[in-house]
Amino acid sequence: MNLTNMKFSTLLKLSPIIIFIVLTFAPLFAKTYHLALVTSVLCWIGLAVSWHFFSGTTKYISLGSAAFFGVGVYITAIFGKSLPFPVVLLLAAAINFLFALCVGLVTLRLKGIYFAILTFGLAELLNNAILFWEMQVTGTRGRFVTPIDVYYPILIITFIIILAVIILRRTKLGLGLRMIGESEDAAVHFGVNTTLYKVLGFAVSSMFMGLLGAAFSPRWGYIDSGMAFNPLYSFMPAIMTLFGGTGRIIGPVVGAIVISLLEEYLLTTFKDYFMIILGGIMIIVILTLPEGMTGKLLKKNT
Repeated sequence: MNLTNMKFSTLLKLSPIIIFIVLTFAPLFAKTYHLALVTSVLCWIGLAVSWHFFSGTTKYISLGSAAFFGVGVYITAIFGKSLPFPVVLLLAAAINFLFALCVGLVTLRLKGIYFAILTFGLAELLNNAILFWEMQVTGTRGRFVTPIDVYYPILIITFIIILAVIILRRTKLGLGLRMIGESEDAAVHFGVNTTLYKVLGFAVSSMFMGLLGAAFSPRWGYIDSGMAFNPLYSFMPAIMTLFGGTGRIIGPVVGAIVISLLEEYLLTTFKDYFMIILGGIMIIVILTLPEGMTGKLLKKNT
């Protein structure tokens, strides 16, 4: 039994490296459609892991992911023509981090449904505000973009996010966030600066989302606020994490893969009913597996 546990643990540790190597060479044999599909799946994985780092850990359910993703999209749209793409990505990360710090200082005084509603309203506020000057933005980067131009940045950023979250979860910040999720009152009693950890955790999570938005933006030939601040970017990371399981980082990864692929299949096969079918499947899984798809598997191997 111990040998089985060791093999499972070793496989989990090596699987990200093996998968990254395989995906690096995927464009050599994958068709354009499949490459675009993998790009979308990787983006959803990055968003779900980013959401899990803060909300899945602290139990502060944020529905503002679309706000930070959309800010990243528009940073590429505005600065992509005049600045090198790596600089644009760094700018998107920095702006979203500072923006989330300011938002967190205000919103993280709230708890429960109030925090969720306020963060969701933030995305809608930005969506409508940008409508007033949207005509000033004429494109993403003003050049022809191939699927590979988007694929590799998303691939690299997603794996950086996963690695960063794994490392951060072992730091004082990660431990503090987990203590807040278990019992914020107890964390305060033990001397944890909960306000500082919540704001920093929220800012780091939002920075990752903005970075993904900036990298994903060139995929679209034209950008409008409805695309950049689509409510799906707020709801899907939360749903994917809950679907896969919040216990460990493997949960949002599995949830993002299953739901994004299932959504693609249902959307192409049952276009008029895919949301109903997808919702029904998710309700059944959540009711029968309250700890997510990976919950029981992880329990058996720990």
